[in-house]
Amino acid sequence: MSYIVFAWLASVVYALGSIVGKIAIRHQIANRWLYNFMWALLSTVLIVPFAVANHVGLPQDWGSMLWLGAANAVSGVAFILAFYEVDLTILSPLYNLRTPFIVLVGALFYREVLTSFQWVLMTILIIAGIFINTDEELSLKVLWHKGTLLAVVAVLTSVWFNSTIKMTSMHNGFWEVLLWSNLIATILFLPTLPLFYKDLKKVKLNKYYGLVISTILFAAGYFWEVKAFAQNVSISVAIITLPISMLIVIPLSVFKPKLLEKHTAKIYAIRLTAAAVMFAAALGLSR
Repeated sequence: MSYIVFAWLASVVYALGSIVGKIAIRHQIANRWLYNFMWALLSTVLIVPFAVANHVGLPQDWGSMLWLGAANAVSGVAFILAFYEVDLTILSPLYNLRTPFIVLVGALFYREVLTSFQWVLMTILIIAGIFINTDEELSLKVLWHKGTLLAVVAVLTSVWFNSTIKMTSMHNGFWEVLLWSNLIATILFLPTLPLFYKDLKKVKLNKYYGLVISTILFAAGYFWEVKAFAQNVSISVAIITLPISMLIVIPLSVFKPKLLEKHTAKIYAIRLTAAAVMFAAALGLSR
């Protein structure tokens, strides 16, 4: 099956997983470190039976696998921290910045020559990214908000993670990549236990259902993302970063304003326009 199909599947389920997860952190699990650890643990548990059924083995190249596990852990933490701080209608489109970062990595480390048109597209992406952060104050100080900075870090670390998937897939099987990268990331999260063990005792089981559903969706997304990135990174990134969740959240803000977020029509119009510009520019860079 084509990597384009895998990328589209990943894009859709990531969008749904983001929405369910955002509802969970807003109404069910306040401790971000508890959410982060349980998300990683559940992802690994979900993958295990499928990996075993497909005769998963030990990694053939432990070096690249450990590097991928570290990238998975760092990008996962960065995403969750930003997830707690930033509206989905900001965070989702900002992931289009992965494309120019990937292009810059190619230029810096692989001596790829950038055209004037590529530089223009990257400039447009950055400017549109600024407008994505627009809120009711219409002030540039929002760019220095903790949530915005965390979102940028999440995007940067995801570039590291995405590029590492392809490298690791060259030396290890699909199920080895899927299982061991998640298992290593979960182990790396164990030192965060003191940050959430008290809440682990307090949060009732019925408060985890949103996290469970979201994790299932993200695990499915990761499955298809690995499939897509093993064949192609740049175009897959452009598809996976489509702001599908944004198109769902905005109608919800009208009918269920307390569920996720609520802004004026003007703010959403600005964010939608900026998101469309970012996607178009990212798509142009991917070719």
